[in-house]
Amino acid sequence: MIIRQASIADREDIAELYRTVAGNVIGISRRPHEITDTYVYSLLNKKPADIVCLVGVDDNDRIIGVVHGTKSGLEVYSHILGDLTVIIRPEQQSQGLGRKLSLALLEHIFNHRPDIMRVEMEVITILKLVEAFEFAGFVKEAEATNRIKNDDGTFSNSVLMAWFNPNFNG
Repeated sequence: MIIRQASIADREDIAELYRTVAGNVIGISRRPHEITDTYVYSLLNKKPADIVCLVGVDDNDRIIGVVHGTKSGLEVYSHILGDLTVIIRPEQQSQGLGRKLSLALLEHIFNHRPDIMRVEMEVITILKLVEAFEFAGFVKEAEATNRIKNDDGTFSNSVLMAWFNPNFNG
């Protein structure tokens, strides 16, 4: 897998990948009907200072994974990259690609984004997912009870996690 910055030209492929994994709360929280072309277009059209978005592509330049986080646009939170999202094609999950993309995002921030102090994310309380992000350097900050409403009407807890950029200079 080759990891590179996403571009607006990747919009359709990213939207298709999102739709493939949407609706699986373990994958991402957005439901299929919430993945619109407008959503993906607006994500990729954010000012470069407000987003970090990387894609993983295979040997045929097919996008097999995406990782992104965004800034809220509020000045008091300008040091935070939030809503971290990692998506991997279902047939290629459990091969370490999500970990590679996540580590690449953190490395990119470490090397190129001294304006970001915190990277925040929320993950469903499943031990292997929490441990995977702890491996990448994230720390658990809180657990939210019944935060996620599952497709079957039940609820799951989520863990709020953060990574701190040692190269922050803001």
